[in-house]
Amino acid sequence: MTARLGARDHPLWEHTSLHIGGPADFYVSARSEDDLLGAITVAREHELPVLILGGGTNLLVSDRGVRGLVLHNQWSESQVNGTIVTAASGTPLASVAAVAARNGIAGLEWMATVPGTVGGAVHGNAGAFGSETADALVDATLVDLNGGVWTQDNSAFGFAYRTSTLQGTPIICLRARFRGAAGDRAAAVAKIKEMANERITKQPLAQPNTGSIFRNPPGDHAGRLIEDCGLKGARVGGALVSRKHANFIVNTGGATAADVWTLMLRCMAEVQARHGVDLVPEVERVGEW
Repeated sequence: MTARLGARDHPLWEHTSLHIGGPADFYVSARSEDDLLGAITVAREHELPVLILGGGTNLLVSDRGVRGLVLHNQWSESQVNGTIVTAASGTPLASVAAVAARNGIAGLEWMATVPGTVGGAVHGNAGAFGSETADALVDATLVDLNGGVWTQDNSAFGFAYRTSTLQGTPIICLRARFRGAAGDRAAAVAKIKEMANERITKQPLAQPNTGSIFRNPPGDHAGRLIEDCGLKGARVGGALVSRKHANFIVNTGGATAADVWTLMLRCMAEVQARHGVDLVPEVERVGEW
């Protein structure tokens, strides 16, 4: 049974962008659709909960780890048909942007600046530079833990700011189709470089982080509110509110999930006390808390 379910007590910090996370009871790396569906079948046979891990971004994995099976989706492939890019769920969004640009497809350049994978983007309506997944998604093929597979149109995902109806469900994205517009290859490549340079300038990409920690409240920016509370540079253990961008918490070395969560709670409490705004975490806490 153990062989089919993969590695026992596998350390998840190795696979998260924050370099934080305790052990998974069972860990399997999937590199194809058959791998994904096979692992889901085995998990169902043994009545194990399944956590899908993609790029390891936007996640805060408990120090105590994750019970059940962690399925690391590393199935990455894409193809182009006209102005539509079809990509497997483990494909980095940056790869989708690059494939689109190389094929003269405009409108998907923003994806190059979003860490994470196609599956994660559909799950959380990822976005950047004023665009989001909801703007580009045609449809996605999904699977549930009973092995049922179906394709769902954009309109059925209930997309809102950094949310979809997939959140809180055991439904897994297998692949997705994104539509761009006919454009100029050189212009698309240049736009990707421009966006990437802006991101490097503004975000603490040299240190382990999980992307934006909080969603931006309506009409404002979480980073501005946190900075206004004097919390840039605030620290708990190895976790630090970035001095470069206050809506990022970085791991300066040896940070625990508890450190990050404690620092998040401090930011939430002080922003509420000073501005009367309830910050909503964008990062998703998973595992045993």
